[in-house]
Amino acid sequence: MVVSAPDVITYIGIPLAVLGVLPIIYTSFRALWTERLIRSALKRYDLFDSAVTRVSLMGGIVEVELPRCTISPLDRELDASYWKLNDFQVSLKGGSWSIFHWNRLVTGKVLYRCQFKDELTIPQADIEFEDLVAFLLDRGAVPDPQGWRMLKTTGLWTPPGTALLRPPRGIPGIALTVMSPDDSDGVLSLHVQWKTQWDSRNSASMPPFWMRLERPGLIKDDHRRIVDKSGMEITKDTSSETASEQMKTFSRQTTATALDSTDKTSSYSLLTKINETESTSSSNVSIRFKIEQEHVERVFFEHDNIMTGEYQDLSKLDETFGLWFACTACALSQNGDFGLWNFAIPDHIASFARQKSIPCGVMVILGILSEENVPPWASPPPQLNQSPAEIQQRLYEETLARRMENAMPPDQAAQARNNRVMMESNRFHNDNLKRIEAQEEYKQRRLIEAIQSPRLDNKVIAEASLTYLVSQEIVPANYTMPKLAQAVLYLMILDMDQAKIIADILERWMLWCQFGGMQKPQLTLLMENKIAFSYASALVAVVQQANAGDGNLSSDMLDCLRLWNRVRVG
Repeated sequence: MVVSAPDVITYIGIPLAVLGVLPIIYTSFRALWTERLIRSALKRYDLFDSAVTRVSLMGGIVEVELPRCTISPLDRELDASYWKLNDFQVSLKGGSWSIFHWNRLVTGKVLYRCQFKDELTIPQADIEFEDLVAFLLDRGAVPDPQGWRMLKTTGLWTPPGTALLRPPRGIPGIALTVMSPDDSDGVLSLHVQWKTQWDSRNSASMPPFWMRLERPGLIKDDHRRIVDKSGMEITKDTSSETASEQMKTFSRQTTATALDSTDKTSSYSLLTKINETESTSSSNVSIRFKIEQEHVERVFFEHDNIMTGEYQDLSKLDETFGLWFACTACALSQNGDFGLWNFAIPDHIASFARQKSIPCGVMVILGILSEENVPPWASPPPQLNQSPAEIQQRLYEETLARRMENAMPPDQAAQARNNRVMMESNRFHNDNLKRIEAQEEYKQRRLIEAIQSPRLDNKVIAEASLTYLVSQEIVPANYTMPKLAQAVLYLMILDMDQAKIIADILERWMLWCQFGGMQKPQLTLLMENKIAFSYASALVAVVQQANAGDGNLSSDMLDCLRLWNRVRVG
């Protein structure tokens, strides 16, 4: 039997044609199924209404057009959702930003092409880098120094997974990491994570980049006693004298006497001085402030962590005061979890704080250190008394003159005796003048030698000054350097005159450090303001300690925030 052409087409060609179409049918079916899964996922994450899906049956590609959003934090005071996690989080790639509630603004569309449902990606959200960091810090996150240093050094080539922010101290995990720049168009791409148990702050907490200083000093207990933290106390007697009179009595008891100078700075107990100074009409126990443009314009007074409505304007003080106030506050904030990360101590201040600039002899002249605690620096004092040979020679001449007077007639003896007494008087007077001149010359030479003596580290200077203040009962014996610096900052806010003196000492200190060393006028200034100098040394010491490490976290963060104004979170 002969097979005809129609039979071949019927029994062989048609099945082959059907088999050839099967891949297309499979591809089309898979595309339709993928579209169904994608639309289901979009509905589940409440993205279906804003998305547009298209399917290419022949190519097996599903096109998904999703909106790209620009986000910003909610109002921390007025919107309770600021402190909550989003119940409708998007677990798809690129949607980590949806873990929080945000203000959203659609700024464009992004087209994705998917062959499988797992390839579905959510557009990363644009956000101000500083707003993102401030928001996470406000939730309790803590900066990772190594991560910020890596980001500053390598930029967009930072390895994915590098941690920038971590949960509150003691909790494992990562809050903000660098991710691969797949959808960032050359913009820094970040990934956010957060858990409910990581929340350690609320609306009553201090906002990010703000700092609070507690008022040091006297506190009142339940027995109506005014208790000083140094251990002294005054019992109130409302029937005999007022509280202000008691405070004055207490101040007189704690007044310190300067050793070798006429210190213009009040030598009251520092804590007493702070509590006697009233700058507001209402009671306050703390202050809060924010550093803006490297200065603190205003400080706001608080009672029970609530602002009283009163403030102190610091803009009228000179630039030196504002700069050192900001630097010291930044240094103190680094001891806690919530630092002033929007301010970096300037390089010239950090360099000055590390540089040795106070001679050891000056500390001895001021009476803050003793000769035994510093290297040898002074020449021996002059010999003011006569030597035994000179005394013997003078006695011999006096005895010989008396013998000659005894051998003379009475009139000549009287004249010789008068001449001898006159000569002895002149000699005594001349010796006394020479002694005074030698003492003055030695004093001036000692000052010059003190200025030229070896210089001490600022940490040594500050510790010696703290010991001196404790010995004079100006600060309590249990005070540490950060506590002293904090108390000095508070005093500078309340007492403008004191602030100007301390700022002037710091400015002159920096100048003589920059231009070759201390001169006699600067030494005279320190002798006249010894306590203010001790306060200033505490500020320098805490700044030095804050910059003691290899890197500066605040500086690294600021550089990164300035370099990437906007980032993408996905």
